[in-house]
Amino acid sequence: MPKIVDKQEMQRRILDAAMGCFLGQGYHATKMDDVARAAGLAKGTLYLYFKGKDALMLALLHRYFDEIRAEVENSPPPTTLAQFLDGLRQTMPVERLDATRLFFDVLGPGFADPRAAEMVGGFVDWLSAQYAALFRMLAATGQVRADIDPEATGRAVAAMLDGLVIHLALFNISAEEFAQRRDAAISLLSDGLRGSDGTP
Repeated sequence: MPKIVDKQEMQRRILDAAMGCFLGQGYHATKMDDVARAAGLAKGTLYLYFKGKDALMLALLHRYFDEIRAEVENSPPPTTLAQFLDGLRQTMPVERLDATRLFFDVLGPGFADPRAAEMVGGFVDWLSAQYAALFRMLAATGQVRADIDPEATGRAVAAMLDGLVIHLALFNISAEEFAQRRDAAISLLSDGLRGSDGTP
């Protein structure tokens, strides 16, 4: 009787192997043979799941953004500005420094692919819309200024987070320096958003 293969588990195994190869030897130097070997598969089996490195790259990006979406959607929405700001701080913990560098080092080459750029842009659109909805609710309860444009502010916050993450990925800063810059940015955001009752 033929062995039943769990397709999702096989894809996860291949993507984990690809990430390990990209991290260990770089995206451009990695061959499909390397990924197959790392996954413990024949090269032909690997090609049944992914047609090449670009397909692996897109799948890794998809998985990365799906995990973030799930984390946001499965968390209770903040009801105060303080909760929102604390949530931002938690999405950028010092402990994720290596993961952030890994994202850009390993997945960075894929950003030149228009499909990857579309995926990243779609995620930023989604995140900006999440923030806009939240700002509308917080404005209605007096937690943030009533005169802000929720859509523009949501985009601005998403861009600010991108800037912090890109800065982190491009420059070899210490965990302490990153925490200082992150907290300074959140403090400025707090001052700019504070509602009429002065809530932080």
